Amino acid sequence: MQKTLLLLFATCLATQAGANLIKYFHELSDGSRFGGDFISFWNAAHRVRHGEFTAIYDPETWQRILSTNTTGILSWFVYPPFTLFGLWPLGDATYNEAVLAWSLVPLAFYFALIALLAKRSGLGAGANPACENHWPRMQAYAVLVAFSLPFLSANLFSGQTGTLIAVLFLGAAYFWPTRPVLTGICIGLLAIKPQMGLLMPFALIASGQWRVVAAAATTVLSLIVLSMIWLGAAIWTDYLRMSQLFGHFIGRGYNQIQQLALGPYVSLQGAGMPAALAGLLQVVVIVAVLTVITRGFSRWKSNKQETGKEDGRLDLRLALLAAGTLLATPYSLSYDTPLLMLSVIPLLARNWRDGWDGIELASVTALLIMPYAQPVAVGSHVPFAFLALLLWFGVLYRRFQKEAPAGWLAHPGYKKHPFYPEDGRNLAPSANS
Repeated sequence: MQKTLLLLFATCLATQAGANLIKYFHELSDGSRFGGDFISFWNAAHRVRHGEFTAIYDPETWQRILSTNTTGILSWFVYPPFTLFGLWPLGDATYNEAVLAWSLVPLAFYFALIALLAKRSGLGAGANPACENHWPRMQAYAVLVAFSLPFLSANLFSGQTGTLIAVLFLGAAYFWPTRPVLTGICIGLLAIKPQMGLLMPFALIASGQWRVVAAAATTVLSLIVLSMIWLGAAIWTDYLRMSQLFGHFIGRGYNQIQQLALGPYVSLQGAGMPAALAGLLQVVVIVAVLTVITRGFSRWKSNKQETGKEDGRLDLRLALLAAGTLLATPYSLSYDTPLLMLSVIPLLARNWRDGWDGIELASVTALLIMPYAQPVAVGSHVPFAFLALLLWFGVLYRRFQKEAPAGWLAHPGYKKHPFYPEDGRNLAPSANS
């Protein structure tokens, strides 16, 4: 019954996403601007391609440039100068060509990575084909893709970096167990949006991943040096000044982003809470999330040192890291949610096999409707997105605590975990109907 409801829910999500895509291509075909904030990225690509990069980090000049291309809210360019390496190829493309590449190319990597991570978590595996309630693996993956659509839609229509950041985050998660250099490169590239890597150093240090730390630091330093050689050192002064102004702007409260906010600081102000109290609660959330992350990853290190094997919960640790990242940063918005699929995969894999309990089913439902519910709820001064994300983090931690290493390793129905170097097999019980 649960799987039938999930398939119906997934069908609704897919239908809604299909309607979004029809709207997407219609807006491109009739000559209108699609992609929201992408107008800022496109202008930055054009300026740097033609040697006019000094305007990008000048607030007055930049807003004057954008005002000639769009109306309404203007987007400041607050991404580090090395981001311009990635934008440079789009500099000679038309707006429609550039926004299509920006929106659609990352999706191939995104879907490939969530499929690989889902396979490693055992999604659809371990079921008994002879059982009358057996569901084919393909249906599990169809639900997985459908669950990603609300998050992808939130990013698609804003023209933002959410899918690109998610690809880097998912890539780091995929390479984490066996490829420290590639993991470090992915984490280093997250510096294009620094707040999305806020928890990474703590997880890496707690787990003793020093080769990953070295690779990430080398990546960031290389990008900084190369950007100085290409654009000059002064551009970093301009960037830091722009970032400071933007930070003050957000800190004073900005009503237009409250309908997109996920983290407590902005979303609780949108609910009417004084800024000082919202800031205090943000600090409390950061401390709580950091405690969970550091303890979880330090246990991963301890267990590996003691037994030489994984305890079967690395995917849940990475899930907590993804969800905790959006809670810990004061500036996370709905278009950042594509990385939440890293947190959805472990629970979907387990519950597809074993069944959902009430709190987990309610939590994943709230999470999936979050991008649609938040703009409505904020009008009633309800921080729906923050509450849904906080509940989801709590559900993940509850599942992590329930799956004690001894219980997993001693269970006769479980095979080797995918992170065990001996055989690389998947963790999945021989299911009972």
